[in-house]
Amino acid sequence: MEKFDILSIDGQKLRILATIYETGSVSRTAELFDLNQSTISHTLERLRQAIGDPLFIKEGRGIVPTDKAVTIMPRVLEIVGALEGLALADNYNPAEDSMPLKLAIPTPALLPETKSIFLRLVEEAPQMRLDLKRLAPREALVKMLNDQEVDLAITIAHERYPTSLRHMSLHDDDLVVFYDPNCREPITTVEEYANAQHAVVTFGGNSASVVETALHKIGLGRQVSFVAPTASMLGSFIKGTELIATMPSRLFNAGYGALAYSEPPFPLPKLSYDLVWHRRGEDSGRNRWLRGVVLDSIGD
Repeated sequence: MEKFDILSIDGQKLRILATIYETGSVSRTAELFDLNQSTISHTLERLRQAIGDPLFIKEGRGIVPTDKAVTIMPRVLEIVGALEGLALADNYNPAEDSMPLKLAIPTPALLPETKSIFLRLVEEAPQMRLDLKRLAPREALVKMLNDQEVDLAITIAHERYPTSLRHMSLHDDDLVVFYDPNCREPITTVEEYANAQHAVVTFGGNSASVVETALHKIGLGRQVSFVAPTASMLGSFIKGTELIATMPSRLFNAGYGALAYSEPPFPLPKLSYDLVWHRRGEDSGRNRWLRGVVLDSIGD
C-alpha cells in the first residue's frame, strides 16, 4: 500500500477515523458528520494511505478495526481531544451557556441528587436546560456517549471502559431488601430470602446480577415472580404484596418511602457509581465545569 506523508492528516480526518472506530460504521459516521458516505470513504482511504494500514476490514455486514487501528486509537483520541479543547479550555462561562446538559442516569435512586444538579444550573447557568435520560441497558453507555446523545453519564461501575471514555468514582450505595411491612415480616435468614418471591428490574443485557452471583457462591438461587421495566414501577407494584426487592438503599428517598427495608441476610457488595464522559470532552471547559457540578452534587 502506497504511503503518504503522515503530516497530511488533519484534525478532521482524525475525528472521522475515531468516529468510524467508535461506531463501527462508515454510514453512521457520515450521518454524524452530515456528510455523504462517499466523502467518509474517501477520507478513510486517505488515512489508510497515510498510515500504511487497512485500518478496518469487513466482517459479516460490518467492519472491525485492524490490530494497527486498535494500537493507535488511544493516541488518536488524545490528539483529537487536545485539538477540540484548544478553543474551549479557558473561556467557558456557564452563565452564557444555553445548550442543554444531557445527563444519563441508571436509576431513580439518583433523582434527589439530580435535583441538586438542576438547582445548581438554575443558579449558575440559568439559560441551561437539564435533559435527563435513562441509561438502560448498561451496554447503551458507549453508544450514547460516542453518538453525543449525552454529555455525561452516571453508571454502575464497570471493570473496564473502552479507550474512548474517561471516568471517575462518584459514590457507593448499599443494597437492601425492600418489602411492604403491612403484608410481610422482614427477611432475617438466607433461607427465607431464597424461598421468598422476588421482584426485579430488567436493565437489559445478559450479565448476571450481583445478587444472583452472590447467591450462586453459597449454592442458592431465588424465585423471580415479577419483572418490571423500571425501578419506579417495581416500587409501586410490590406495595400490597409479599414480594421483596433487593435494590439500592437511596431509593427509600426516591419513591420507595411507603416501603420498609432490611439488611440482606448474606454479604452483598456495595453498588458503586461512576461518572463517565467521552475523551473528546476531556479538556473542554464546558465539560469540565459540568463534571464539577455533578461531582459536587452527587460525589461522596
